[in-house]
Amino acid sequence: MAIAVKWYDKELKKMVADVAINAIKKGCYMVEGDAKRSMKPGSGNEYPRPGGKMHHASAAGQPPAVDTGRLRASVSSNWHGSGMERGKVDSQAEPDDGIGQPDKDLTGVVGTNVEYAGYLELGTVKMKPRPYLRPALEKNRSKILGLFRDLIK
Repeated sequence: MAIAVKWYDKELKKMVADVAINAIKKGCYMVEGDAKRSMKPGSGNEYPRPGGKMHHASAAGQPPAVDTGRLRASVSSNWHGSGMERGKVDSQAEPDDGIGQPDKDLTGVVGTNVEYAGYLELGTVKMKPRPYLRPALEKNRSKILGLFRDLIK
């Protein structure tokens, strides 16, 4: 007696990739959301901005304080196959803000290309870091790993 088994290789690979991309997308949105929520009015030094507006800076080690909202609006998520060439960017960002399309299969990215973002995240010789992306990733690391553990079950 023989049993015929038909293997649907392409369909199976696509199904697995779709489920994995969905987990990547959820993970990206968790990190993006927490990074944005971490940016609030600051409690550090106060200084005048052009036009007479006062700005309360963030304290060293705290997420960046919101001033214009451009950085917060530009934090975006993207993943391979999303079709979003520049990432998801909210209305306050400049047209060319956001992140590019990941170049590898099953990759997700959360970031921004606002020119001062790296200075805030990592600091400079004149300013201590105001991290917002790395803490958001660390906060969600176990949840993201759980999404992939659930895939294996």
